Amino acid sequence: MIRFEVGLAQLGWALSHWWNRQDQFEWFGSYLGDRQLIEPTRVLLAISAGAVTLVPLVTLLDTATRPGFGFAAAVVASVLGVALSLMWLVLPWPSADRSRWWVIGSDVAIALACVAREELIGGLSGCALFGLVGGYIAFFHGARMLTAHIAFTFVVAGTLAGLLLGDDQAAVSTIAVAVIQAVLVGIAIPIATQFVLEMLASDAAASEVDTLTGVLNRRGLERALERITSAGRQNAHGLAVLVADLDNFKEINDRYGHRHGDRVLAEIAARLRGAVGASGVVARIGGDEFVVADSLRWTEPTRLANHVLHTIAAVSDPPVTASVGVVHLSGRIPGRQSVMSTVLFTDLADAAMYEAKRSGGNTVRTRSHHYA
Repeated sequence: MIRFEVGLAQLGWALSHWWNRQDQFEWFGSYLGDRQLIEPTRVLLAISAGAVTLVPLVTLLDTATRPGFGFAAAVVASVLGVALSLMWLVLPWPSADRSRWWVIGSDVAIALACVAREELIGGLSGCALFGLVGGYIAFFHGARMLTAHIAFTFVVAGTLAGLLLGDDQAAVSTIAVAVIQAVLVGIAIPIATQFVLEMLASDAAASEVDTLTGVLNRRGLERALERITSAGRQNAHGLAVLVADLDNFKEINDRYGHRHGDRVLAEIAARLRGAVGASGVVARIGGDEFVVADSLRWTEPTRLANHVLHTIAAVSDPPVTASVGVVHLSGRIPGRQSVMSTVLFTDLADAAMYEAKRSGGNTVRTRSHHYA
């Protein structure tokens, strides 16, 4: 009994965590983009939406000589299904809002396809198609949208089951099997998928974050630089990558202790995050070495480097300075080459940083690289 109570408590915590999770459309889209899977995903989603359209098309063949509500519902479902399929092939990768509207349109198309069937038991079995949309939501969106989708699935399946129960010739066992099938495929599998994805996403995010400071680690920096170069390949202003190495940080550890030194590193990381804003990237790749990267739409590389230098110098307990090297990358930056690009970026900025350190520290040195 004690284990059962503990299990219920843990389940309650898991459900609460699942319910409050954020919509992951942007994160999962970036994940697919990092791995060059956007185009294959578009094709698969177009095929899936097209396959769903086959259901109302078959219904049209059955009801072609008997126009009525079923025929009209099948026509609307077919047209809507074709449009939803073409969206993935013709239009660019959608925004989160357009993705949500795609989900709504898909649910409506499946519902119309189910009620269009002359045999209601066939329409009830067709509710299993909601599982395709539920699987999409599980990957791209959050728990609340999945819950709304499940509620809609229950309404459609419940309505068809109620109509069948009112038919004296309908077997209760057949209806029960169809309902269980729709529930398992259309509801249980998407929920289980989203639970697993939540755990995987948490582990993946944790593996890219420096546990001491909360900024990215080296692995997270590589992924972030890949995303920045991919998004800004046509950016005429280029990209700035900075390496900041704290001056004489060992003396701080020796004098004040490593615990105080860790607090200084955490404060510097927090200040750097605030300094570069949402568009920039901050990472800690060594004991007292930070990397800052940002697309240069609003500032110059030297100005950004001096801003980082002054941000670090604002720490006063104890006073801290840094040697900053910055590389300005311009031209058509090649994307999808994370290892080569990250090594080039950080090596050039690292060399400039060592020039600043040899000059006495608390200064900035710059380099540039132009892609032909």
